[in-house]
Amino acid sequence: MTSRFGLVLLVAVAPMVLAGCTDSYNSGPLRYEEAEALTKEPADKTKANLAGKTKLQELVRKGLTRLYGPNPREIHVPPGTNLPGGGIRLANFKRTGEGADAKRERIMVQASPAPGEPAVTEAQKGGYALYRLHCLHCHGVSGAGNGPTADFLYPRPRDYRPGKYKFTSTPNGAKPTREDLRRTISDGLHGTSMPAFEALMTPAEVDQVVDYVMFLSYRGETELALIEEATVSDENDPEALNDEVVNGVANAVFEKWTSVEAEVFNPPVPRTPATKESILRGRNLFLGYKSKNMNSVDCIGCHGIKANGDGASLVSQDVFNDVYFSGNPSTRLERLEKYPEKTRELWKNSLDDWGDPIRAANLRVGVYKGGRRPIDLYWRIAKGITGAKMPAHYPTLEADEVWDLVNFVLALPYDKTLLEGVTLPNPAAPAVAER
Repeated sequence: MTSRFGLVLLVAVAPMVLAGCTDSYNSGPLRYEEAEALTKEPADKTKANLAGKTKLQELVRKGLTRLYGPNPREIHVPPGTNLPGGGIRLANFKRTGEGADAKRERIMVQASPAPGEPAVTEAQKGGYALYRLHCLHCHGVSGAGNGPTADFLYPRPRDYRPGKYKFTSTPNGAKPTREDLRRTISDGLHGTSMPAFEALMTPAEVDQVVDYVMFLSYRGETELALIEEATVSDENDPEALNDEVVNGVANAVFEKWTSVEAEVFNPPVPRTPATKESILRGRNLFLGYKSKNMNSVDCIGCHGIKANGDGASLVSQDVFNDVYFSGNPSTRLERLEKYPEKTRELWKNSLDDWGDPIRAANLRVGVYKGGRRPIDLYWRIAKGITGAKMPAHYPTLEADEVWDLVNFVLALPYDKTLLEGVTLPNPAAPAVAER
């Protein structure tokens, strides 16, 4: 690794501390991008109000610096993150001691030898260095999804700071498991600009990047939570955002991640065989026919009656292409203004939690961002997609009916006639129509 990716691990009594070597290869010092609420001036710009807000802003920054370090090249790993080895995989160097007594040495790990070969050790690259090499140009220095290529990609790269991830095995809104993140990095997201890194990184290196992505989420979530705490704090209170409060806010973030393995959503029943009968039942559920428990789901509102991803709840594909792809990314909202108010309202209502426009999947092409395994589709349908407009359909539908929908979705790209000549249900229809 060259020095521009160098990262030092300091072993301290409290948090682990990661420190960089040099910024000589950068255009300027690397800094974490601050949340808008931390930089925005208050509406009330009286001298006293500005001073109070500035004081609280500085207390938030102070807390973040103590917990996570002042910049991406000097990273503190707080106790309680549950990162393996206390965060050792974030670094490629470690340093012990302080001042003149400080010592620095490379972090060595045991490599996986070929069959019959003796075990060997090699220098660890570290999640920070690997992230800068492979991920920063899309996801940005702070994981804000704003790297130099981000404006030219659709969907936009993930902003890790709110701690929300779309393609998980856990319930809607819950944190991803390490396996979820590992699968996304290794396999990529089909139909997007997120590539598969399985051929570019070893499994050990993927795990190092997983650690760093989690670290960026920890820091981002803590920043947002501290800002929220600051909004109810009194700037004149000497105990406002003290170390105890800051630690409590951070620990609340960590707890959501450390308990997530127990939240994995496993289908309550085995997969229904993909028979013609199951596929047709799934097709009719997709069209809105009532389920066994007299419920129905609105798939065609987003995916369209032909499953082309052109439902009435979204702007037309032509409008979307014009606004999003026909000019400078910075003038998209200006292009949107030329359309009628109804179109602008549809656009506004189809933004994800990151403020980016979404398009429902075209189910006829067989490309599924979160994976094409039956279990992947079951997770998407049963529990929805966090941060997107895809809702959870279990237990609105029975568990076996979700499998019927999975079977239909997997069959559709190979049998386009499934949606030819179909009729939508009468709202008073008593049950799923058997066609």
